[in-house]
Amino acid sequence: METSEIQSALAHSRSLPHGRGRTERLEMLAAAAKSGPDRALEGSVLLELAQAYAYAGERDRAPVAYGRLLRIYDDFPAELGPMTYSVHWYLKWLTWGLIDNPAVPLPTTYLWLYELERRYRQRGYSVRPVLALRSELARELGQHDLAAELLDTARAAPRDSMSDCDACERSQWGANYAQAGDDESALESWRPVIDGARSCAEEPHRVLGQALLPMLRTGRTTEARSAHLTGYPLVRHLPDLRRSVGEHIEFCALTGNEARGLEMLAEHAAWLADPGADVAIRLAFISGVCVLLRRLAELGLGALAVGAGTADSVRAELSVEIGELTARYDARNGNTVVSERVAARLAQQPLIDQLPLGVRNTLSRRDVAVAPAVTATVAEQAEDALQLAELAAVRLVDYPQDAEQYLRQALSIGATALPAEHLARLSSQLVMVLSAQPGREYELADAALTAAARWEPISAADAIHLTFVAARACHRAGRHGEAAALFEQALAAGEQPYPPAEMAIVRRQYGESLRKLNRFRDAAQQFVEAGCLVYNNPDRVELEAELIWSAASALDYCGDDEQAVVAFLRAAHLWGTLDRIGSRAKCLRSAAWLQRYGAGMASDRPWLTTMRDLLTELEDLAETSPSPEVTTELLNTRTQLADMQRDEDD
Repeated sequence: METSEIQSALAHSRSLPHGRGRTERLEMLAAAAKSGPDRALEGSVLLELAQAYAYAGERDRAPVAYGRLLRIYDDFPAELGPMTYSVHWYLKWLTWGLIDNPAVPLPTTYLWLYELERRYRQRGYSVRPVLALRSELARELGQHDLAAELLDTARAAPRDSMSDCDACERSQWGANYAQAGDDESALESWRPVIDGARSCAEEPHRVLGQALLPMLRTGRTTEARSAHLTGYPLVRHLPDLRRSVGEHIEFCALTGNEARGLEMLAEHAAWLADPGADVAIRLAFISGVCVLLRRLAELGLGALAVGAGTADSVRAELSVEIGELTARYDARNGNTVVSERVAARLAQQPLIDQLPLGVRNTLSRRDVAVAPAVTATVAEQAEDALQLAELAAVRLVDYPQDAEQYLRQALSIGATALPAEHLARLSSQLVMVLSAQPGREYELADAALTAAARWEPISAADAIHLTFVAARACHRAGRHGEAAALFEQALAAGEQPYPPAEMAIVRRQYGESLRKLNRFRDAAQQFVEAGCLVYNNPDRVELEAELIWSAASALDYCGDDEQAVVAFLRAAHLWGTLDRIGSRAKCLRSAAWLQRYGAGMASDRPWLTTMRDLLTELEDLAETSPSPEVTTELLNTRTQLADMQRDEDD
């Protein structure tokens, strides 16, 4: 291949999704560049290839490519000099990938760490990240005291341009504490990431998965649910985050949500037959899966279909693979730390009977369910619970706080004594009481999800409604990750429990949460679908206008200019039917700017027509119906039209 062809193909490869297809393309380009005369181009391809391996979950393949990159970097300093920062930055990540790779002997790993430190000191970089990597290796070997000491030294070293971001560093700090058995310190280290104060392209994706079990073990069940609902959509289908997917599946297995775990596993079933993935990521993922499969076996559900087999057969196959992988680690490390750690993970028992997560497909447990014996004591609990429920019923409207107290007591006492439908009705009453009290969104969401779980075997419609209640409570509370996950579940259930106009409002809230999460294309889809629910409804013109305007803005954010223009013009028309001058003018100007960018110097210049028509409309209003709003919009329109024309002249 000619140099220009390689450069063009390299640029094209950046548009490909991460995975084997992209890495194979880059491997071919690396071979072509190696046979050519341009060492800087070869260096660029090799650097891109090393990054692609990491994001495809194939870190095992990176050392050969990076070794070649370092050789040409040293041999051709003038040609590769501009790549100095990138070479040293990704050398750090390459070394990190060697630490938990059982194919790399420990002496080789120590050699790479030495080489990393030597190059960093030579260039004047801080050794902070090198010390952190040495700490990670000590942790992998079970040397927790040394790992803590090295990490403290790393944290004391100065930060510079080679340091990981604060979110990534905190991820490692917390992992050190968690593996040493200190859940509280782990959560304290992760807190700014969990709360959203620290983030990056990799976080909070990883931390939210790592924090799930420490949260459960320390009694933070509501926070654990939040971390799951927010975190799973972030890691879904991402090959390099299989470890985190496995953690979410494991979480479901240990919280009475085996059905949800199976749904998640079904989404990633192809990964079960993909042993070529990075060894450490593979082991972490299938270990999490086996926690679920073992739980299914304990429930008598080992015959359920999983992938190409059953839960029992897949577990048997994966157990053999896990044994082989852990044996490789033990042989490399000279101890049994990894095999013991994985064995302990696989032997875990549920941490909570059931943590409601929203609408789910209930697994049949008829083979393992045991009906409680009806005794005089059980009957007397039931009677007490019913009396408390009656007390709550007469206080629902006038004394909601008293009603809440009685209902909570009734649910606690009657949990094992009352019929399932009675418990579900009491749970719904608690939801009603909480919904009437402003500022109780957190408690409302929790109560609604609990009620949804109780209604699901009885009435799917009630379960879906209550999941929507929880989603809307999370939305109002600003917990948009949870809200989006719950909205998605309820909508995917198929039944829509509200009339079209109410469903339009629900979808608008879903779209607003998606927009807060920077998922603009998904948000636009929800706004459009919401608008369709009230299309041409004369009583809901304002709502339709708001929805289409929101859709237009979201489409603008994700770069879909053509559809955004259509939506802005539709919203402008609707605002015009309502005589909403300011809103109509803003939509038309937004459409014109997008037309301006798209049309460029095209002869028809649609943006100019849009702006001149708006200007004429506003000038007429200024004469016939003057107002401060008309004056403001007229000034803004003239100013922006002048800006557009000046840009065209430039």
